[in-house]
Amino acid sequence: MSNNDRPTTFADAIADIYEPLNNNAKFKEKYKDDTFKILLNPKDGNFAALITVDKGKLSVESIENSSKKNLDQKVLGWDGLMQTTIELFSAIGRGELSSSDIAKKVMTRKIKVKNSDMLIKFSLLGKLLRE
Repeated sequence: MSNNDRPTTFADAIADIYEPLNNNAKFKEKYKDDTFKILLNPKDGNFAALITVDKGKLSVESIENSSKKNLDQKVLGWDGLMQTTIELFSAIGRGELSSSDIAKKVMTRKIKVKNSDMLIKFSLLGKLLRE
């Protein structure tokens, strides 16, 4: 998705990780009837990533996070939100944090979550990637 002529955005990195699920038969079958959106917002970055799963197809959109208005649930229609630092997102993406590690960081407010059910769906996407 990204090329060497421009810097990679957070959304590009997320897309590189999760868009291969579009070629995963288990993903397509499991989410063939689902539609949901999860917003990943690195509070120390310039862009957020909106992951959309729509009937077995996953896409990632880059959203400028310079204004809270840009990330508003009513504007974007997201079902779940995860907000933390780029460093913590990277650790989660590499599978370095267990579910209990993430839960502890949510409790200590190092990770902000809205709608924890979506967090479960997000972790299931990661699990499918590692299978």
